Amino acid sequence: MKYVIDILNDKRKEIVNELKKQDTDRIINLKNLKSVDKALKWLNTLEKNNIESADKFEVLRLPYQENCFATYRLMIDNEAESVQDLDFTDTELFPDDIIFKRK
Repeated sequence: MKYVIDILNDKRKEIVNELKKQDTDRIINLKNLKSVDKALKWLNTLEKNNIESADKFEVLRLPYQENCFATYRLMIDNEAESVQDLDFTDTELFPDDIIFKRK
């Protein structure tokens, strides 16, 4: 992934240099710069979290419940049979949040 990130960083430098010129199509170059920056942010996030292969993950989007404001909470069930034995984390998830689940 580092190889592709380096290529995109080089392309980003080219676009920035083009934007410094007077006779350039600024709209197209700004659009391209935005696209490259978006891709770089995603690739850097994936690399930082060791997500090497997209086919090993499933993307889950938490559903939105109409007529209410709700949060999702993560819990560790400890194979407990009683609600009192559950451990909750401090992480709150909201409707439309995305979870990457290993397959």
